[in-house]
Parts: sequence; C-alpha cells; structure tokens
Amino acid sequence: MTRALVVLAAVLVLSPAAAAHVTITPPFVEDGVTTEIALAVPNERPPHATVALRATLPAGISIESASAPPSWAATIDGSTVTWSGGRIEGRDEIELSLRVVADVSAGTYAVTSIQTYDDGADVQWRSDLSVLPATGAAAADERPWETIVAVVVGVGVIAGSVLLVRILRRRTLQDQ
Repeated sequence: MTRALVVLAAVLVLSPAAAAHVTITPPFVEDGVTTEIALAVPNERPPHATVALRATLPAGISIESASAPPSWAATIDGSTVTWSGGRIEGRDEIELSLRVVADVSAGTYAVTSIQTYDDGADVQWRSDLSVLPATGAAAADERPWETIVAVVVGVGVIAGSVLLVRILRRRTLQDQ
C-alpha cells in the first residue's frame, strides 16, 4: 500500500516532465534495484533525420547495459550511453532501452540527452528521473531495537534532568 502511494505521488509530481522532448519511461527507479528504462526519442526536425542520441546520467545512477534497435549500436562510456548508426526519419519515434541501478538518495535527478541530426545539428534535452527509497530486500536493514533503546535512554535523561532540577530548587528554597 505504501509503495503504491509513493509511486502515485511520483507520477503526479512528475506529470510536467512529459513536456520534455526525450522522455523516460518509467520516470522513476527504486534505489538499489536494477531497473529497465526506455528513452522515447522522436525526430523533431523533418526533413532532417536523427542519427544519434547521447544520454548522460547523473553521478550515482549507473548504466548496467543498453540495447539498441536494429541498425543502431549502443556504446557505454561511464555514465554516458551513445546510440548511433541508425536513422529516425520524418516524425517517427523510437525507444532506446537501458538498465540502470541507482545508489543515491531519494530525489529527482536530471538526465541530459543530446540528439544529433544528419545536418550536424545537436539539440540538448533534459529529462527528470526520480529515485524512490528502496523497499523490500533492497531497503536498508531496520533496527527497531536500537530506536527503542535510544527513546528509553532519552526519556530517562529527560526525567532525570527534571528530577534533578526539582531537588536543586527545593534545596535553594529551604536555604532562604
């Protein structure tokens, strides 16, 4: 139930990201979990064709693999993947897939894409990718006993402080 609410909240918050020209589906990954995402790449400059796309992921989000449609090739160099060798003609659109794993704090991170056209023009796009807190096996170990002990110690310190103040006040009043 909690995970469904987090996903719903992420979808609602990320709705404006749909205005980006290179879009990511799904627009979120879970921290510590390998996830396949797709970049939807439309050709937006007819009569020119898209001949390459270079996507750079932020630090802490690693590319495990990238796949390419027929006639395209994918090359990974650190946090950047480049697809080239194919063409997107007219108003066509293709999806380019990659598997990523995030090792960062939950939040929204920018993925920068540079789309190259057959006339040599480059157009840069920014797409948001949200990292959700890990759940299940990928979640950090919870240590409820440590929390309970810390609460008990904290309450004890507060109670002891209040008691000490009362004792000192009584002595001060008796001295007068």
